[in-house]
Amino acid sequence: AQGALQVRWVVGFSRGKDVAALLARLVQAGDVVWAVPFAQPQEMPWISCEQPEAIAEAVQKLGMDGVAVEVFGALGEAVDRLAGDQLDGYLNVICGSLYLVSDVYRVLQVEPFPADPELAKRTKVVSLTKIKSKGKVGRREIMVKVTDAIDTYDYVWVFSVENMRNQYLKQVRRNLGTSQIFMGSNKVMAKALGNDEESELKPNLHKISEALSGEVGLVCTNMDVEETKRAFSEFSAKSYARAGNIAEYQVVVKAGEVVRGVDEEPFPNNMEPTLRGLGMPTVLKQGKILLDNDYVVCEEGDKLTANQAHLLKHLWEQMATFTVKPVAYWHKSSGEFVNLKASSDKEGEGKGESESDESDDDME
Repeated sequence: AQGALQVRWVVGFSRGKDVAALLARLVQAGDVVWAVPFAQPQEMPWISCEQPEAIAEAVQKLGMDGVAVEVFGALGEAVDRLAGDQLDGYLNVICGSLYLVSDVYRVLQVEPFPADPELAKRTKVVSLTKIKSKGKVGRREIMVKVTDAIDTYDYVWVFSVENMRNQYLKQVRRNLGTSQIFMGSNKVMAKALGNDEESELKPNLHKISEALSGEVGLVCTNMDVEETKRAFSEFSAKSYARAGNIAEYQVVVKAGEVVRGVDEEPFPNNMEPTLRGLGMPTVLKQGKILLDNDYVVCEEGDKLTANQAHLLKHLWEQMATFTVKPVAYWHKSSGEFVNLKASSDKEGEGKGESESDESDDDME
């Protein structure tokens, strides 16, 4: 029995199953249902997944109070969200078709049946909120890719990311055209480049390693300096804040019917238990979600809790801005290293640290 525990069901079914009957045995009032598809099995054209929209419709027809439904275009999108929603108090359960289970193993990069029989006997717990380590082989592969890119491209850039979102980083990749982006372990990337003058691949390249600190990445490109700066600066996007972000402004929900968005759209009545569970003192009267008094979700400057972040998302208040900023770059032909962060801090005291050495014959 679930008791008071709220469950987030991530479900995907094969077409032809009695989805409503299956869900009726799982879902209870106050739960959340995320409907996802599974990948088409190879050489099995007679198998297909039920559309997530159809699963969502089946959930709504159950008529349970407070059951929130969301549709995803791919299982990976739901898993990424689970990693960001790890502190919201829900028990996360992925279930449904065995083909969906197969996709889970693939998304999490887990080997379902270890070759060693002894290992197969052991139960392996996989956290959806942690990134699986690539291991020594994976780290070596990354280092090889970085060193190959150094030989291929003219410039190496370090860029910083604020409010990282994968879908927006993909747009930055498109802006950078044929350039190559690396984001991962700073230590691994720095080791590939060289941590000091003795181990660096090219003159001054260790300075790029020194700039790899915090949430940063590498870009290897043939674009010139100004063109690369434009590619970084041309894209920013608003997103929902997460727990730990700082509130940019005060958000107050007025007494009366609870609404959201610039058009003041009323909440569906099945959202009332969710809002109340996140701390908003709502009541449900005649199918409307109401507040007896104004409710302050956050004040400007607040460090957002998980509940506040979720309420802001439900209220469609986007307080985070995804941005990428160039930190430093290195030019292969000249060996020049430019620290753009130091340049901006000095404000007019020069264009930053710039050091050049004559290049070797093999640095073209």
